[in-house]
Amino acid sequence: MSPSKDDGGPQLTFKRLHPTFGVEVEGMDWTQSPVPKTLLDEIITAINREGVLVFRNANLNNEEHVAFSQQLAGHQDLYDVKAHIKAGRAMRFPEQPEIFDVSNLDNNGNIVTEADPMRKEGNKGNFLWHADMAYNPHRALYSLLRAVELPPKSSGGETQYLDSRTACEELPEDLKKEINGLITHNSLMHNRKLGSPEYFKSVEPLDAPMAKYQLVTPHEGSGRDNLYLTTYAHHLDGRSWEDSKPLFDRLWNHLTQEKYVLTVYWENNGDLVMWDNTATLHRATDTGSYGGKYVRDMRRTTTKDTSRYRFGENEDHSWEAGISKVKTEGEH
Repeated sequence: MSPSKDDGGPQLTFKRLHPTFGVEVEGMDWTQSPVPKTLLDEIITAINREGVLVFRNANLNNEEHVAFSQQLAGHQDLYDVKAHIKAGRAMRFPEQPEIFDVSNLDNNGNIVTEADPMRKEGNKGNFLWHADMAYNPHRALYSLLRAVELPPKSSGGETQYLDSRTACEELPEDLKKEINGLITHNSLMHNRKLGSPEYFKSVEPLDAPMAKYQLVTPHEGSGRDNLYLTTYAHHLDGRSWEDSKPLFDRLWNHLTQEKYVLTVYWENNGDLVMWDNTATLHRATDTGSYGGKYVRDMRRTTTKDTSRYRFGENEDHSWEAGISKVKTEGEH
């Protein structure tokens, strides 16, 4: 790692991971705590430009992970680092509510199995393209995902990202005009039902409030337009799910082209990936064999969006979505 420079020049260098977005960051000195403002400014400039930053061997602990996230939030003059408090399950770190547990471990540290169907089936929604907290009336900005213990590399577990800004810019002109000004209604349980339709068949997403966002939303940090479409999008304003689906399908066919996809391979325990939820989409991959076999201990922090678009079209920002209870056989 390169030391701080006395001349005030750039401290970080970047290794390109994809032609249009995503870089591996080199030269980060994690021994400096808090991170100096000049270095923080470089990180903010880079994330605005790239959307995804990969820090190899950051080796942060929970406290350092939270502290860095708080710096990022504070840098934007709006302090808010918060986990999903309505995840429908106990977290392994109740003393650190900022840490969201995205491992395959339960709160006792055991690998999740079929004995916990709610956790197992609910997790399938994470294999679909999404932006964190797009289902809440105050959406997320940065997510920081840290590898604590990885399974063997041959067993999979990569994370994928979509360049939704470039995809937006390259939409066919007729489609750009068609979606101009359209608003999506977004539901956490819609995503969960898409991921596991049989398990969540008793859940009706329309029974809960939905967050509303413009389908095309400017990205304040870069001045570029972003196609803010996620698998939380249940329907378009003024249309039913059935009437919205054909347009959503056309957009997904464009957005998920291979040229917009970046696959990040987790290489070392201690790797940290930071992404901008207002400029990219992401998903976990289910191509590996680690499943109920190997520990995959991943922990994430998330900061709230601070841009002028943070509340979307939502007048009431006081509520948060949560995991709905699933009826089992014999329940009425």
